Amino acid sequence: MYNYNNFVNNYRQNNLDYMNNMFDYSELNNNQNMNLFTPKEGFEKGNLFMDLYSEYKNYKPRKLNPRNDQERLMLEINENLFAAHELNLYLDINPNDNSMLALFNDYRKKAEDLKKQYEQLYGPLCITSDVLNNSPFLWEKTSFPWEGGNN
Repeated sequence: MYNYNNFVNNYRQNNLDYMNNMFDYSELNNNQNMNLFTPKEGFEKGNLFMDLYSEYKNYKPRKLNPRNDQERLMLEINENLFAAHELNLYLDINPNDNSMLALFNDYRKKAEDLKKQYEQLYGPLCITSDVLNNSPFLWEKTSFPWEGGNN
């Protein structure tokens, strides 16, 4: 008789072994060996972890140069959100890494602070913004970036 539970357990173990061999996280699990890009570098390269980054042929990541303060602030928000998201993915696999959890919370908090600053200066970024509490139709008074205006 075929034992379904043995099949499932063997499949899970083989799949886990395959994933562990495919992505070698052994270097990342030791915080002394943890090499991270800054949020700016990680955002430009598409990977926060130096040990997991590999360039594609002769491709060089493009340096992002904001043209004004609004673009600079939006870029900083995106860089910090990216770093927090990368660390969130890492923490899915290593939930007990307290130093990475603290770093994740730092990037998340910085992104939230930058969002609040952006919204005070340039208007809401999303429908759940606290800026909309006093003016629920604030977007009617401002122009969108693709409309060519600044507010």
